[in-house]
Amino acid sequence: MSEVKVSLICTVYNEGKSIRELLDSVIDQTRQPDEAILVDGGSEDGTREIIEEYAEKHGWINLVVEEGCNIAEGRNTAIENASHDYIISTDGGCVLDEEWIESMLEAFEEGYDALTGIWRPKADTLFEFVQGEIRGHHLKPENIPNNHTPSSRSAGFTRQVWADAGKYPEYLYTGEDSEFNTNVREAGYEWQVVDDAVVYWDMRSSWKSYFKQFYRYGEGDAQSQTEYPEKVFGISKTVLRLTTTVIGGLGLFGALISPWLVLLAMAGFGPQYASKTGSLKSSIRQRGLRTVPYWLVMIPFESIAFTLGYFRQKLWF
Repeated sequence: MSEVKVSLICTVYNEGKSIRELLDSVIDQTRQPDEAILVDGGSEDGTREIIEEYAEKHGWINLVVEEGCNIAEGRNTAIENASHDYIISTDGGCVLDEEWIESMLEAFEEGYDALTGIWRPKADTLFEFVQGEIRGHHLKPENIPNNHTPSSRSAGFTRQVWADAGKYPEYLYTGEDSEFNTNVREAGYEWQVVDDAVVYWDMRSSWKSYFKQFYRYGEGDAQSQTEYPEKVFGISKTVLRLTTTVIGGLGLFGALISPWLVLLAMAGFGPQYASKTGSLKSSIRQRGLRTVPYWLVMIPFESIAFTLGYFRQKLWF
């Protein structure tokens, strides 16, 4: 079979602190992309200048500046500017395993049209480590479900798949890849898991940025026109999170009046804790009991942020 020609796409915005690490990981691949299209949404921290520096040395790196574009618009712009029909996607704030592209290309050459690469958390502090376990424990090879769909920080698809799915939904500020994934399936394609195609993703470094991230996820889910496919205990993940967070939040607030209402908080957040026990066990096994306080706080924290973003968007958009 003839060698597949592939275009790597990536959207960036104010990634000055991490963009060199990403670009170096692309250059150091066992098989480099035939071209890389990076779309900058209007960075003001030197990101653009760093990409231009790399593009001067490597002619296959291309920068497109699209001031004010959101992530979905940036992804679509990158694909529209791509020369090849096989697309692989990652994001700013990521680092590619050196065999990531080679693994994705092998799957394309085997005849698959839509590829689910894997992401794993990249963490320096204990806060980032526990956050990564909560969010990424289920992505370890032994835990990946058959119906797993990708984050576009580690994904691959043909131009035809992208077109048949209606492109990335540009009306969404966040959650655009979740809706795109669903649209790909509705267009008749199945996502093929490529579990050795790994991307490492920086976790949020502060409580403020962690809250902001999940708040925006909530806004994105509220805007989305398709139901998020992932389920927990047979219930839509979004519905479960919203319902239990409202109950748990009322319990926490009510506990200021009556300590007995702590039981309501426990009943509310209990299913969320139960669904994440694997991440707790993994955290303790690797870093000890000092991870427990972070785990106990992070799960309701991210859910409250998500719920506030969701209802803010539903009630005031």
